[in-house]
Amino acid sequence: MLVYFICTGNTCRSPMAAALYYKHLNDNGTNYVQVESGGLGAYEGDKVSDNAVEVCKELNVDISNHIAHRLRGKDLIRGNFFVVMEPVHRQILVEAGVDPDQVYVLGGPEGIPDPYKKDAEEFRKVRDQIIASFADLDNVLFTQAKQAWKK
Repeated sequence: MLVYFICTGNTCRSPMAAALYYKHLNDNGTNYVQVESGGLGAYEGDKVSDNAVEVCKELNVDISNHIAHRLRGKDLIRGNFFVVMEPVHRQILVEAGVDPDQVYVLGGPEGIPDPYKKDAEEFRKVRDQIIASFADLDNVLFTQAKQAWKK
């Protein structure tokens, strides 16, 4: 199963969320889920935010080599499930033809706030909010996976 984490620029939230979720899955013995990230408005090749690198490194997660990736149609075909950071991201994917049941807004109805151009403390808050959302994501994702396996 391929899960895409999606934000706007793919330099802050989605690379943090993807790397942290990958660690979360490995820590819990789950190795059948692949994670990738992309941005709906990303500039291909942009570097990840220094503050994102710093706050992930505090948890022994290295995202320093991440390069921004603009989400494309082929990614929508490859992905099995899409975790977005804001309701507007969900709307864009659904309008692009993604099944609404395959799109999940991380962090609840309001999503995860964008820390772009903010200080490390704000990134730390966002990182912690992302991590706090993983239990709910696990429930949704594994329910989705079970339904797919039954087909």
